[in-house]
Amino acid sequence: MKTSETSPVYIPIVDTHAHVNLDCFEAELDDLIARSREGRFPEIRGRHFGTDPVARPFISGLICPAVDLATSKRAVALAERYDFLFAAAGVHPNHVGLLQQDEWEGICRLVDTESSKGRLVALGETGLDRHWDDAPFDLQREYFLKTLEQGRKTRLPVIIHSRDANDDLDALLHDFYADGAPDWNVGVIHSFSGSPTQAERWLDLGFYLGFGGFVTYTNRSFSDIWDVARFVPQNRILLETDCPFLTPHPLRGRVEHNEPLFAAFVARRLAELRGTSVQEIANTTLENAQKLFNLPPLPDKPSETT
Repeated sequence: MKTSETSPVYIPIVDTHAHVNLDCFEAELDDLIARSREGRFPEIRGRHFGTDPVARPFISGLICPAVDLATSKRAVALAERYDFLFAAAGVHPNHVGLLQQDEWEGICRLVDTESSKGRLVALGETGLDRHWDDAPFDLQREYFLKTLEQGRKTRLPVIIHSRDANDDLDALLHDFYADGAPDWNVGVIHSFSGSPTQAERWLDLGFYLGFGGFVTYTNRSFSDIWDVARFVPQNRILLETDCPFLTPHPLRGRVEHNEPLFAAFVARRLAELRGTSVQEIANTTLENAQKLFNLPPLPDKPSETT
């Protein structure tokens, strides 16, 4: 009996927040990058992605944020090495207390030097964090404001972290942008964890919302995030992993590290919540990432097929 072959359906995904510049990935970085671009899941992961054997997600683009000067430089180096990878430079709120003298100036010099080349496309990550007691909150706020000022000066989007600090973030953003939404692509609230009201207020300021592992978790405590994922405008939604952190369901607790290709599970959950297809979510979020970060055309097929 003759069977017909079905061509694979390629699903190009942009992971807009992947810390592949951290030490935990150093030993396996080349393979991590290769399997991300090839759409190659190890079996335990692959068997969980949908039921269609021909649907093939792969990483078409990746934004690598930093936590300090060293990881900012490493993100730039990776962006120069891999043409689908782009860098951000900044200091994470939990790292501001560790900054050495002149590190902030070093980050600003790096931004001024590298952003014109098209490989450094954003500032961050930056923001506020009351969950961990790693840095004085006033110091977090100081460097967050410095980063927002850099965004205003350079017109680069800002990647914003907020953990247990959404009320503080809301007040600060509305004070900083008191004149209304900026006239450039202002940035993204990464790993969104706020309320529907906060989401609407941040959307009004021009921000995109990045969805990662949180939206896939089944505990009802995440229901506000599910609700926001249902109503956020199509042109303001982004996919992310925050790898190596926040592994999505159903792999949470089953693998050592989250990784870029796991954004496929986030896309699947968003498709369920929004009543659409994974392909549509992938295409929409790719277009949004290109617009926000001013990215060049990205691959539409996995690496070995190009």
